[in-house]
Amino acid sequence: MTDAVEFARAVHPARAGEAKRMRDEAREWLAGLELDQDARERVLIAVSEAVENAVEHAYPEGHVEGTVELTLWCEADAVNVRVTDNGTWAEEGSEPAAYGSHAPRGRGIVLMQRSVDSVAIRHTQAGTTVALRQLRVPES
Repeated sequence: MTDAVEFARAVHPARAGEAKRMRDEAREWLAGLELDQDARERVLIAVSEAVENAVEHAYPEGHVEGTVELTLWCEADAVNVRVTDNGTWAEEGSEPAAYGSHAPRGRGIVLMQRSVDSVAIRHTQAGTTVALRQLRVPES
């Protein structure tokens, strides 16, 4: 496989208007990869949720504006995306909705898990990192 770009990284202000820009950057990067359209769309859904969560939850209102880092890289068998913020885990009551719940919010993590092959989330005092991984099927 030959990919147009093997690695990309961007840091953006954690503002709602920047979330679209980050999605557009991910879309552009993924377009240059040997990845089927269905997998590409599923990765974009997961990236969108991870970015929206970072923008909305990492930096409580009234605090210094933070950043969201978007890192994308490919391996022979997978596409990887990491979304990192330097904020704190959100306010109380921000836990994901339970499976089958009709809650109006809190479905982002479940959606990420259903979209890509692997989702890992790590919270530390330095911030939160969401790692997404989508396997690539070799072309016949």
